[in-house]
Amino acid sequence: MSNLMMGKLMRAKTTRLCLVLGVILLGWLAPMRAGDLAAPAKFPVEDERFAALARRLEVRGWDFDRIFAELCRAALTNAAANPHVHLEDEARSIWGGLWLWTREGGAPLFQAGGHAPLESMPGGRIDHGFHDLRELEIHYAQHFIAGGMFEAYFDLGREAGVTKERIDSGMDDYFDFNKVAVTTMGARWVDLAANGDPAQNRRWVELWASGRYTLSQSMPKLHWGHLPPGVSATRADIRAVEQEVDGAMNLPAENPAK
Repeated sequence: MSNLMMGKLMRAKTTRLCLVLGVILLGWLAPMRAGDLAAPAKFPVEDERFAALARRLEVRGWDFDRIFAELCRAALTNAAANPHVHLEDEARSIWGGLWLWTREGGAPLFQAGGHAPLESMPGGRIDHGFHDLRELEIHYAQHFIAGGMFEAYFDLGREAGVTKERIDSGMDDYFDFNKVAVTTMGARWVDLAANGDPAQNRRWVELWASGRYTLSQSMPKLHWGHLPPGVSATRADIRAVEQEVDGAMNLPAENPAK
């Protein structure tokens, strides 16, 4: 078994039970709002370091694009400084850190490539009953981070997002394809940073560390909409969204045609 796979199994072994129970009991069975994410386990020390870095940068007034880029730079620096540290594991720890930071009060705004027209609701509220766009974008950021964290630890980022939307559609909310898309974006990011060959993983992280790719400019526009309350999506509907996201998030050609 490779060192990378052994490391991944060790991470899962130390956090899996508490994480899943914490999420089920405290976070994902109720519609998520800012501050509702529960820190369900003692995350590895490296994840805590990334969370601390994100907190410091937020206090300085940095936006999510700049914070995410700095976390990627830290992952590259850490892996370069120690031959025993794998960039793939550092990339996973970015997402554990983001999860902890958000749970502890971090409020990143996930703006993606832009929004389709927002749905107006009674009382001046918008999609899902949020007060304003800022509140909705924090909510999207929580889904994005959850998608990446679940993929990093359990290869379940896409499934976690779909499960949450199916639960919502059976309660007083609706199945939102945009939220499926943002959790898929988090999972897709991890796929490209941690589940490919080392050269691919490095290229992907470097793109974000350099600012060439950013969360606000390099993500697909949120245009997928939602279903009526009480109606759940078919597997084909979900797969169409996932395929569009996966197709839009790719490494650029190494030698693009001139």
